[in-house]
Amino acid sequence: MASRDLQLILVSLYSYFLESILLPAQSLARGRSYHRIRRFLETSQWWSAEQLRDFQWQELTRLLTIAFCSVPFYQRKYAAAGARLEDIRTWDDFQRLPPLTREEVNQHREELFPRDLTVRRLPHATGGSSGVPVRFYRTWQSYDWRLAATHRAYSWSGCRQGERTLYLWAAPLASQSLTSRLRERTNAFLHRRLIVPTWLQNEALWEHTYHKALRFRPRFLVGYVSSLVNFARYFESRQLHLPTLRAVLTAAEPLPASVRGFLSQVFRVPVFETYGSREFMSIGAECDRHQGLHLNVENLVVEIASADPDGYGDILVTDLHNLGTVFIRYAIGDLGRLASRSCPCRRGLPMLQTVAGRRADEIRLPGGRSVSGLFFVHVLKEIPEILQYQVRQESPDRVVLLLVLARELSASSQSRLRAELGTVLNDTEFEIRVVPSIPLGPSGKLHPVVAFRGPQPDPEPGGIPLE
Repeated sequence: MASRDLQLILVSLYSYFLESILLPAQSLARGRSYHRIRRFLETSQWWSAEQLRDFQWQELTRLLTIAFCSVPFYQRKYAAAGARLEDIRTWDDFQRLPPLTREEVNQHREELFPRDLTVRRLPHATGGSSGVPVRFYRTWQSYDWRLAATHRAYSWSGCRQGERTLYLWAAPLASQSLTSRLRERTNAFLHRRLIVPTWLQNEALWEHTYHKALRFRPRFLVGYVSSLVNFARYFESRQLHLPTLRAVLTAAEPLPASVRGFLSQVFRVPVFETYGSREFMSIGAECDRHQGLHLNVENLVVEIASADPDGYGDILVTDLHNLGTVFIRYAIGDLGRLASRSCPCRRGLPMLQTVAGRRADEIRLPGGRSVSGLFFVHVLKEIPEILQYQVRQESPDRVVLLLVLARELSASSQSRLRAELGTVLNDTEFEIRVVPSIPLGPSGKLHPVVAFRGPQPDPEPGGIPLE
């Protein structure tokens, strides 16, 4: 038997041991429900769309009963809106309930769980990539649901527990306790994860990461889109290769077609898009058909509200199992579009066709005009040479578009870009500047639109204006 075949068998055996024996045993020993939920999700993904919708309605009805009867914030909010539990009999009735905002969660966190809740609540928070961190609570029951959903979503790419996986990710803070650090390291060792912090990215980081990866031999690469792009550019410039790699999984930021193609070409493997958040962990992910993001509807209800003519609208999420902080029709701050067709993989799970990213800053121009950040999303995704971009409003009447390119803009792309921007920005001064990189935000993510908030330093003095 060839050495490579033996290695594949050993990897499969370890993944089977971890998923089928060790993790379920840990779950049982701790009195947790992960093992039961994980088995359920493996079966339920093959249910029909109608069966899944019925299960969602059953779980949602239970949650709404709790919210109306014993969650103080919702009792006041829904009473003020004239909503009564007995009036919610259909999905249309449910969609008339007022959405929950990030500000409301922060202001009323201690009133967003049932009065009679006796289980332990676990404090948690988002990274604040939108500028407003959200602080909330989870329960162990909800954590088991979201962890099981995340493991299932990753498995659609072939990335099962125990596979060697390199993460270009946010890392735990250095101020963690010794116990927390030991737990993190033990977990990474058991799951065979190599986590590389990407808060600060430069050539030295990528060189160090590449050499660590050669020794680690990852089969999967997971990371923020912006981090993966920068790592791929390092690979491309030096014509490097990771022979053990099987797939790349992207997270945290939108994945335009041009970026997907670039990552696939450089790393020489398929690219899978995933979508999630700190509030809910995995919301959806691609299977091997790459037709859209299958939604984890057994744990979440995902809606699109206030859709524009192209079908893009605000993503609202209801968590069916988190009583630590009850999220009902929560405006997560992202824009997306639902798929209108089912996936040929025959899973009954509905799909998001596209996630456009955060509801970006609105740029306000002189004369009372304003431009939605979604305009730039629509225009720039059609320019195939663009890998990364940032729209930066440097003053009330000046906008700079920073571009990181996979290759030089063609004459037709330049013409189209200037025409589209000129039509909307009109007499506002704008500059298109090609730069080698774009500074990341405090959360380690790329902010696509930055509105003017006073004098700002030049973000990339070495950039080249596009003539």
